[in-house]
Amino acid sequence: MEKYFLTRVSAAALDPARASQPDNIREHRWWTLAERRATAETVCPLGLADLVTGVLAHGAPMRPVVLAG
Repeated sequence: MEKYFLTRVSAAALDPARASQPDNIREHRWWTLAERRATAETVCPLGLADLVTGVLAHGAPMRPVVLAG
């Protein structure tokens, strides 16, 4: 199981070379929610755009959320 953490950062603050396993990163991209919803590409975890939309509307969930693989 993979774990993802939600945080607010600027695009300029992201540096994949500083990741703990940078060789596992195939690509990175800054997505707007509209772009994420509109893409035909498979982006994991599935359901991420809906989760982020809910967080923006209602705040962070009180418990971890399990998303489809």
